[in-house]
Amino acid sequence: MENPVRKKVKAGQVSLGTWVNSGRPLIIDILGRSDFEWVTLETEHSALDYQECVNCLYAAQATNIVPFIRVAWNDPMLIKRALDIGAMGVVVPNIDTAADAARAVSASRYAPLGARGIGSSRGQLAYGEDYYDCANELVCVVLMIESADAVKNIDAIMQTPGVDICFIGPNDLAASLGVPLGLDNKHPDHVAACQKVIEAGKKWGVPVGIHCAGAQEAVRRIEEGYKWISIASDVRLLKLALNDVFDCIKKNGAAENAPKHSNTL
Repeated sequence: MENPVRKKVKAGQVSLGTWVNSGRPLIIDILGRSDFEWVTLETEHSALDYQECVNCLYAAQATNIVPFIRVAWNDPMLIKRALDIGAMGVVVPNIDTAADAARAVSASRYAPLGARGIGSSRGQLAYGEDYYDCANELVCVVLMIESADAVKNIDAIMQTPGVDICFIGPNDLAASLGVPLGLDNKHPDHVAACQKVIEAGKKWGVPVGIHCAGAQEAVRRIEEGYKWISIASDVRLLKLALNDVFDCIKKNGAAENAPKHSNTL
């Protein structure tokens, strides 16, 4: 058993996925039959609980899309639970130092590489009786780079053994830098910070990812060297599709009095 997304990005290839806020297995079923290779279940900024995540993991396993869980904090208990229910990777927020990185890695790996506790019956059911033997290679550890301190310490973070991917959270990074928010952020300070992270990734051999507003940004980010790219979210993709439907109707004069849509999501 292997994690195809972890294997792909470590080989220098690009892998595309999206965030899931709804927590509905049907959404996972649909996404799993698209060209997305992974989904991240959002438990930091949504109402998803771990029982809902388990149901989504069932759906993911049926379609072969690789499931990640973004835990709510860099907490070994949260990381352990996410992995024990069958996630193939964790996305860990608020990584500011090498010590933070080491804490996240240790919670994600069984001994001798870490301190993750034994007890994943779901892991064995999903991935086989040899789960405990292969889990350290199966699990992908994604660390979020979302502060000025993280950027300052990026070389030390990337040198931490066991880090698979560093993933830029554009809005939190913007807030930390004191610049306007925005996923496709053009502020010079934000651009410079992202460039420092991508250069460090190339230097230390750590794939770098970033959250993108849409397909056009994703294309540009691929050209810039990003490997683990999240495009919008299930909620935003639905909203964008609805906007396209009504823009087409209005363009053809079929709904002159149709309400205008907003772009707040």
